[in-house]
Amino acid sequence: MKVLVATRSTQGTRPSDENRCTEGELVFMLDPCLTSWLDLYGRKCACGRSFLGMSSLQSTTTARVIEVSGLTLEGYEQALAECFVAEGWCRDCFAREAPNMLDDLVGFASALPVGAVVERRLDTLHVRRVGRLKGRAGGSDGRRVGTEG
Repeated sequence: MKVLVATRSTQGTRPSDENRCTEGELVFMLDPCLTSWLDLYGRKCACGRSFLGMSSLQSTTTARVIEVSGLTLEGYEQALAECFVAEGWCRDCFAREAPNMLDDLVGFASALPVGAVVERRLDTLHVRRVGRLKGRAGGSDGRRVGTEG
């Protein structure tokens, strides 16, 4: 199964880059807050441009697509749910539940080639570096994945 993981690759490409995650840990995305929608570059709130590590709960502005053999959708969902429980977050902390977040993560990753490095702007992922990927690919709920350019 293709997944998104934290990466230091391409960090420093943008002045707003940051990576406090553990290299290679699974990441997820919170829904962007109103402040993020009004400030796309995250000067006031970075939730619309960042990924969060499932183990460290730290943020990064870059993620890499990798293939994890043996990972099932159920195992992936369990990892995400355990992340929420470990932090003591209640169901009201999120606009969407773990299975819906997971649908987006799987949709984004499956639309991209292994090795692609992506950044996030609200509900769009942009490829920073990938072999010969051209054009755009759709996520599972209409969210977009595109090439940097």
